[in-house]
Order: sequence, then C-alpha cells, then structure tokens
Amino acid sequence: MRFVSGDEAAPLRDTHVWRGVWPDFLLHDAVSNRYWSRLWIDFPDFQFFLVEGERVLAEGNCVPVRGMPLAWRAAILDAWEGQGEPDRVCALAIIVSPELQGSGLSSRMLGHMREIAAPFGTLVAPVRPTRKAQRPLMPIDDYVQLRREDGTHADPWIRTHERMGGVVVGTAEDAMLIEGSREEWEAWTGVELPHDGDVIVPGALVPVHFAAGRGVYREPCVWIEHRVAS
Repeated sequence: MRFVSGDEAAPLRDTHVWRGVWPDFLLHDAVSNRYWSRLWIDFPDFQFFLVEGERVLAEGNCVPVRGMPLAWRAAILDAWEGQGEPDRVCALAIIVSPELQGSGLSSRMLGHMREIAAPFGTLVAPVRPTRKAQRPLMPIDDYVQLRREDGTHADPWIRTHERMGGVVVGTAEDAMLIEGSREEWEAWTGVELPHDGDVIVPGALVPVHFAAGRGVYREPCVWIEHRVAS
C-alpha cells in the first residue's frame, strides 16, 4: 500500500470512494458543492489516495486555512475566499471504502494527513462522530462527553483521533447546512416525510426541521486539534 497525490493521483479522481459511505443528503451542502470539485485543482498536494496496486482503498481531503474555522463549511470558504497566509491545515474528509471499514485504514489515513500538516504545525479536524446518528436527540455538547469505563471516548472516530494525539477543543452546531424541498428530502432519504416539525431521518446526527414544505438540516461536528511537528 502507498499514498499518491498531485499529478500521480489524476487518473484516480473519479473513483468516488465516498459512494455508500455518507448518507445521500450530505452531498447537498451548497458551500461544499460550490468548491469541492476544485480541491484537486487548487490544492492538489493536500488531497491523497491510499492505493494497493490499481485498487483505491481510501481518500483523504484537507485544505490550508488561516485561523480556526467556525465549522466544516467555514473551512472551505476560508480556503478559497480567506485572506493572508495559512497557519494550519483543516481536514475535510477521510473516506475508507465501505468493505474495508474497521480494518485500521482510517488511522493510517489520519497519520498521513498529520504529515501533510506538519509544516504548518497544526491539523484541525471537524469530526463527524461515527455513532452520533444513534443518538440524534442528544446535544452534541453532551455527546462529546461520553466515555467508556477505560476513559477512552465512546465514539470510535473521536477515539481514533485521541489515540493519535488529537485533543477535543470544542463543537459546532452548523458544520454543514442542507436545505431542500420535502420531495428532495424524500428522494435523498427514501423515507416519506408528510409532516412539518423535527423529523429523524436515517444517517442524520440531529433531526431535520420541516416547515412549509422545506427541510433544513444543521449538522454538528466535534473539533479536534492535532499539534504536529515537521
């Protein structure tokens, strides 16, 4: 297995490792959709694949930013629209092929992202907690406090970050913002949504709020900071 990025990764950019990993509705954040296709064009050295032979195992995406972003989507805006020299790297995604999840590749991917961030000294990660969807009514600030008896975090993805030196530094309520008509949400989720109010849909970390035929979803994240050195 090895990492590839930049020009070497060009033939792999349409492999779509993320298919089947995220709920479909997450692909409809307006800020993400405005810039995501430019990641490999504008920041090629901050995107990478883990490959074995010709097989793509995982993809990692990050961007250099200036100061601590308020949320995941704020990091995207900062990368393209911010002013001044970057002073840290912000993770956007680490995506392991569905059939390989649980095999330890996420740790390897995070380790490589830490190496990319080393010249800046800091990697910040707006983490989407793996198991928060099982507790959609629990506030993110309560969820981030959950610990196992051995003191490690109850959430596997947060636990992985902490084991590799990351420290939880806060949460954000509006990491992603997804808006759509009732019909769009039904297509994205495969669920009938006939009523207004707060509705829990599969894969969502918090309820979707429906009013006047439109649904608004504000996904939270957990900020984790990695101090890294070159």
